[in-house]
Amino acid sequence: MANEQNLIPWNKRTESEQREYASQGGKKSGEVRRQRKAMKEQMEMLLSLPCNIQDRDGNDVAETLSTLLGIDKDKIDNQMAMIISLWKTATNSNSSQQVQAFREIREIVKDEESVNDDNRVQIINDLPRDDEDD
Repeated sequence: MANEQNLIPWNKRTESEQREYASQGGKKSGEVRRQRKAMKEQMEMLLSLPCNIQDRDGNDVAETLSTLLGIDKDKIDNQMAMIISLWKTATNSNSSQQVQAFREIREIVKDEESVNDDNRVQIINDLPRDDEDD
């Protein structure tokens, strides 16, 4: 539990303290953004690599998927393998995660316009209400 004497409200701190804490927050925010960006780039690179995974029996997964689904083996990268796995989960009637997989697929294929909220009209009511004066 925090010591109550150490809790100083923001408006009670000096300008130099506020500036220092804001500077620290800005630096930390930039660091976290750079880490997230690097992680996203690394994940995109990993997903774009050719799928060279083997199943439990030692069979090449890309070769099996190519044979079963008729997809060119050269087009099966890690991302495609994951999407196929998600599709298999959604179509497997014995899977307890079938509905969750279906929802994820629906989210992936959702139309860009329906995902983008920038086109919506937003109503901001910041006017004081008449009954607040009482």
